[in-house]
Parts: sequence; C-alpha cells; structure tokens
Amino acid sequence: MKILAGTILFWVLGSSAYAQQAVLEYAYSGPFIENAEHSQFFKEFTRLLATDLEQAAELAYESSNQLLASDEHATSPALAGQILSNAAVADAAQGRYQRASEGFDRALRLIEAEYQVFSPKLMNVLLASGITAMQLGKLKDAEDKFRWAQHIQHRHSGVFSIEQTKSIDWLTRLHLIGNQLGDADLTQKFGLMLANYNYEFGSDLLTDATLKAANYFAERGSKLPFGTAENYLLSRENMFRESVMLFNTAIASIESSYGKDNPRLIEPLRSFARARTTQRTSARSAIPLLERVLVIIAEQTDVDPIDHVRAWVELGDIYIITGGNKASVAYARAWELLETLPGNIEQTSILFAEPKLLYPINLGLIYLEKRPESAAPNVKEFYADVSYVINVKGRVSDIKINDKNVPNSYMRTLKNVLHNSRFRPSLVDGKPQTFSKSERRPFGLLLANEELKTTILTEQNAEATIEMDDQAPTLDSIEPAISENAESTPVE
Repeated sequence: MKILAGTILFWVLGSSAYAQQAVLEYAYSGPFIENAEHSQFFKEFTRLLATDLEQAAELAYESSNQLLASDEHATSPALAGQILSNAAVADAAQGRYQRASEGFDRALRLIEAEYQVFSPKLMNVLLASGITAMQLGKLKDAEDKFRWAQHIQHRHSGVFSIEQTKSIDWLTRLHLIGNQLGDADLTQKFGLMLANYNYEFGSDLLTDATLKAANYFAERGSKLPFGTAENYLLSRENMFRESVMLFNTAIASIESSYGKDNPRLIEPLRSFARARTTQRTSARSAIPLLERVLVIIAEQTDVDPIDHVRAWVELGDIYIITGGNKASVAYARAWELLETLPGNIEQTSILFAEPKLLYPINLGLIYLEKRPESAAPNVKEFYADVSYVINVKGRVSDIKINDKNVPNSYMRTLKNVLHNSRFRPSLVDGKPQTFSKSERRPFGLLLANEELKTTILTEQNAEATIEMDDQAPTLDSIEPAISENAESTPVE
C-alpha cells in the first residue's frame, strides 16, 4: 500500500525543478508500430534519458532528422513525431523550454497527421507540451493541451475515467499558478469524485486519493489569512474543514481494513498532525495524533530505531509549538534512544546541536515599502544584525539589534517575528539548554509599482493565533497514558 508521506505541495509543484523531472515521465518508450530497428532506438534513448540528457537529446534529434529525410516518413509520419517528442522531452528536462516547445508542436502535428486529433497516442506529447508551456508562462496554451488530453480520455474511457487523474493534477497546478483558486479546488474535488466512483470503499487506492485531497486542502488553507472571506468556499476555515473531514475519512478506512494499531496509519496521522499545526487554531489537536504515532511505533516488533526517535522528537516539537511543559521529557526519551544506536553522534548533532525553527516554517522576509532615504544608491542589501537568546522552552528573549541599514520603525516588526517564533532547543546530555544566537536578518524591497498585499508572511503577522496549551498531557507513563487518548482520531 502506498501511503503519501508528506504534504502534496501543489503550490510549488509548478516549479522548474519539478517540471524538469516530471516531464521525463512522458517520453515514448517504444514505437507505435513494432520495428526492430526503431525499437533499438527507443531502448537506447530510454537508457540515455536516465544517464545523459544531452546525449539523449542529440540522439533523438539526429534520428528524427534522418527519418524525416527518408522515404519511410511519407507512410509513417507519427514515428518521426514520437522521436521528435522524445528529443523535446530531453530538452525540457534540461530547462531548454523554448526549443522543447517548438519540438513538441512539430511532433504533435506529425502524430496527429497519422492518427487524428483524438488518438490516445497523442497523450504523451500533449502532457509534456502542457508542462513546458507552463514553464514558459503560456498558461492558456498549457490549459488547452491539458484539456485536449482530458477530452481524449473522456472519449475513449468515459467521463469518469480514472486515467485522467494526471491531467486533473496538472490542471490544478495550472489554476494555482494563475491564481484561479476556486477552479483549482473544484478540479481537485472532481479528481476525488473520480476516485470514489472507480475504487471500492476501503480500498488502498481510494485511501491514497483521499489523503492526497486532504493534504491539498490543508496546504491551500495554510496559505490563506485569517478572517472571514467574501466567499466562504474559498476561505481558510472551509479549506481546513474539508481537510479534517478527508483525513478522518481516510484514517477511519485504514482502521476498518487493518486495525487501529496498524503501521499504515503512521504517515497519515503525521500528515494530519502537520495539517492541524498549520491550521494553528487547532494545533493542540495534533498532540493525540502524534501520541498515536508513538504508540503504534512502540508496539511494532520490527521498527527502525530512528523512526522511534523521530516520533519522540515530533511529540516534543508539538509541545513546544503549543506551549506545553512536557517537551523536555519527550526530547530526553529521544536522546536516550539515540545513545543506544551506532552513529548516534551524527544524528544527535543533526537533531539537537543547535536550535531548530519549528514555527513558523521559515522566518521569511520583512518588506520595506520604499527604499530607505539614508541608503546610498549602490546599496542593494538591506538587513538588521540581531542577537537573541533561545531558552529551554524554545522561546526567544533578550533581542538586541547590533547593526542595521533599515529604518527603526521596522525593528518592532522584526522583534515581534522573533518573539512569536518557536524553536526546538539545543540539548546537552539530553537536557535543554539556553542558546545565544546571532544572525543577519534580510529585508526585501517592494518595487514602486508593486502592491503591498502583505509586509510579512501570514504566519509571522499573527501574534496570538497559535493555540497555546500550558496544560499539555503528561508523559509520566507513555504506554498507558497515550493509549487512553489514541483509540480514535478526533473529529472536529
């Protein structure tokens, strides 16, 4: 069973690095019509695609040119189109999007000339071309390609064909890039509807699809500000309501099929806990979820010790984030486990040598509304050199500004950001220690024509939105204490 381990970051999946990797999936692996000579080309191209993209592109362009100049091309133009499409895939995988786009357009015409406009043989070139168009900022062209691919699947497999899931996911990313958030949400809901239509209740495939949608709506919600939106369906509250409902559905399905202590629950519970944490107003709800993870791991006869350590660390982290007083106990248990492992020095250093920022995910930039009048024309870097202390509870104090080239008015914002952050404290011999830290905090500069929508990340603006809990559950006896809270996932 494939359980999704982390958040499906639709917000960044349109990035160039992801696109360069994803486009490789749409290379043609063999000729439409079997031929020993041409099959050998596809075999060699597939090998090079995994080892040397430059050589793969050269081989495909050379082969397509030879075929286009041959008598064979007149009777089988689609073969040249396949090879040319593969050359464009190799180009796109190297970030050469303009040349790839031209190659895909030509390949599409060649394949279409032989197999017509609604042939499934067009699927690879359409999806690869759509991804490339996204990277070139040609969003309308990209949508046309993805819709074309989806229409082919509808004609050949029906409107509720599960095969259109990839087209749906690319359309979702496209809508997000174009800030068409409502369309993105509806597209993902349609994808989930397809999964419910095609898969039996309780099946692993349906559970995976439900978890994917749950992670999607949690990610969407985390990007939205607090407050009442004009359209409730696009509000933060609605996004997290959808996410919570879907997580509960997926987890209940796993419990029904495999039991409440099955290790298949570990990653969904962790994902649910991350969603609750990013929701912030329900951060305490992440505690019993992570306690269940720890119980399930502890009950396994064959468990990776590092995963056991991770479970204790995650529990300590959520206590820090919610203001509980039991984080030191959880971190001590993790430290004790690490001491029994070979190579523990490296792992201990990674986890505890220095404080780790837990909330927000990153401190980001504070933006200046205009260039400081005192700044020389050649100054391009704006900063504040700051020192502060992180105490044993992961909170910041004693903030001092040592040097800066930005106005004093922004120092209060910087101090608020640091005061509201939470860190995993550094540990010495398993005990949290105060830690003095100095760093240069960068500031961004908004262009004159850029609208000031927000001066700082949403997470940093909210001074008291994270749910605090000074009466967090105890860890006096983890097995019995947690088991009482871990029978089922809370529904809110």
